[in-house]
Amino acid sequence: GFGTERLEEELKIHLPDARIGRKDWETVKGKNAPARLISSFENHELDILIGTQMGTKGLDFDNVGRVGVISADRLLHFPDFRASERAFQLLTQVSGRAGRKFKQGRVMIQAYQIGHPVIHEVVEHDFDKFYRREVIERRQFNYPPYCRLIHITLKHKKKDVVYHAADDLSKMLKARLGTRVLGPSEPGINRVRGLYLMNFLIKLERDPKFLPKAKRFIQNQIVGLQGKKGFSSLRVNLDIDPY
Repeated sequence: GFGTERLEEELKIHLPDARIGRKDWETVKGKNAPARLISSFENHELDILIGTQMGTKGLDFDNVGRVGVISADRLLHFPDFRASERAFQLLTQVSGRAGRKFKQGRVMIQAYQIGHPVIHEVVEHDFDKFYRREVIERRQFNYPPYCRLIHITLKHKKKDVVYHAADDLSKMLKARLGTRVLGPSEPGINRVRGLYLMNFLIKLERDPKFLPKAKRFIQNQIVGLQGKKGFSSLRVNLDIDPY
């Protein structure tokens, strides 16, 4: 694991004379800390700036000659149908940070799956190839723009309650919607602010006649679930087209 702190330690060993700054949630806690760090880099008071993904947002410097991305393919492993799209966007954005005025910069991408198509498409700056491949996959597995999505999150302070509620709702939804319903599944972070979470994802056809009926059905099942004994304090968040 190469976190930003570990990376800083390694760079200090190999480049002992370099002035190194680190931009992550730990080092920019103060209100003015991010601006001070960026200003130091802009004014050539730092030679190297290490950052998480937040370090790539909205930054534009004239004096960056080289950019490195560590473990780039980790971006592709999120359980999200847009993982490839976001990885392509971020890596392309990061690549644009290298280069001085009138001088070309250099970008180095480190990855374990160097054969992954997204990595190749970023290196080749092949937007068209990425788009063509991505839309084929989305059509094949029925993801936007070829369907509408509804994301449902169940929340409760007791883990067994949210699990039983998710099991009941699953049976209720799948009785009519069948394989359109994905889940229930436990998110990577399964407890937030003292509440346990369970998720559903529902993929619906882009049919103006079917969609309103499906929404009403889902809403009625949620109301029915919360009316059951033991589930009155269950919280349910319903998000249509969350992406």
